[in-house]
Amino acid sequence: MTDTEKQNLLNVAPYFIVENVSETVEFYTKKLGFKIDWIGEGLLFAIISRGEVSLMLRQLKKKGFTRPNRLAHVEAGWHTDGAFAWDAYIWVENADELFLEFKENSVNIIRPLENSEYGNRDFEIEDNNGYILCFGHSL
Repeated sequence: MTDTEKQNLLNVAPYFIVENVSETVEFYTKKLGFKIDWIGEGLLFAIISRGEVSLMLRQLKKKGFTRPNRLAHVEAGWHTDGAFAWDAYIWVENADELFLEFKENSVNIIRPLENSEYGNRDFEIEDNNGYILCFGHSL
């Protein structure tokens, strides 16, 4: 076993550029059940989490630089089958329960809960910045 194989990776925190950190933190905490781990001075950076999933949020000084993957996906001509490019796929224990929680919180669900062709049960939401998150579990 090599040294690289011995070193386990523990977690990942996607880094989303957002238009407004305060509004985004409010969306994720009130609608998606995340908690605040850290907010930087000036409210330009925050780390939020739910369970073992962390997200980093960065507000730039200039507006208009939010770049969800779906925008590049459409510009590249890949948006032909109605599918979106996810910004993150989040593995969960029970997608059915989470789907109901998000539905009760009036989250913008853009693909309903379903069994996928790749063997997962999942659904997609769009956050307040246009990022697409897919939540699912293995069947």
